[in-house]
Formats: sequence, structure tokens, C-alpha cells
Amino acid sequence: MDTRKKINVGLIGALALLLLTGCASLNLPLLEAPGSYGEKVTIQDLVKNWHDYTIYYAGLTEDIPAALLFDPKNDDKTLLGKRWKKVTNKETLIGMVSFINNYVNYEPRLYSIVGPDHVVYGYIFSPTNEVYLKVLNADTIYVYDIESPVYRGGGGGRADHGSKH
Repeated sequence: MDTRKKINVGLIGALALLLLTGCASLNLPLLEAPGSYGEKVTIQDLVKNWHDYTIYYAGLTEDIPAALLFDPKNDDKTLLGKRWKKVTNKETLIGMVSFINNYVNYEPRLYSIVGPDHVVYGYIFSPTNEVYLKVLNADTIYVYDIESPVYRGGGGGRADHGSKH
């Protein structure tokens, strides 16, 4: 093996080792299926007990929500986001859940947001799994804004509104 190949193999090995050790030490929040950490929660449970949560939606208006975020009120953990807006009543929440459930070509799911400490910080109900999170501190996870499938084209419309949005 010539010198150039030895250097390349060495660099690739060093990079792989760096990536493996770096990724192993990251404290990233996770999206998990509810129940993975012992809690048994459905979207219906969250709607029924909506007073136990501070609830936010992503999207331009209440009429076209992209996702719902449920932050439990009775814990010391916080979910934050720049463009998330508060849901103020149960009727609006029920309409938003219905809207999200009717996206074409998407399968809305409820996810637990789990911190690096393996504690559930809250829940997100989204038509996609494209949810990006960041740990801000020991008690706070930042949830980035979620783009509505309505604006993506290619089947992101709703079953009862078509895909002309």
C-alpha cells in the first residue's frame, strides 16, 4: 500500500472513531411511541384531559394546524418553540385533531418527547415524523416549527378539502 492510501485509510478510521465517540456522548431528545417509557397515552386521552396540559399548535392559523404540542402542567419540564401558538379551548383542539387526522398521504401519530434523562417531557401529534428537537438545558427542550403538509404539494392536502392549498 502506498503512502497516500495509508493516509486516506488512517483519516477514514480516525473520522469514523470520532463520529462514533461523538455520537455516543450526545444528549439528544428523542421521539418515541407513547408507552415506550411506561405511559399509556392516546390522542383521545390528551384531548379528554386537555386541562392538564399547556397545548400549542404549529401552523399559520387555527384552521390549518401542522401539529399539536402537549406540555404537561404538573411537571418541572418545559417544551418551547418560537412559532407555536397556544390552543385556548377544547372545541378548537378537537377541530385541530380532526384536521390533522385527515391529511392525505400522511399517517398522523402521537409521539412522546423524551429528554436525555429518559423522562417524558410531553407529546406531539403530527402528520409526519419530521420533528426536530434540541435540548436547551436540564429541564427544557426546544421544538422547532413544523411545516404543514398542505403547503408541500404532492398529496399533502386534506381528504375533505382536496390538495389545492
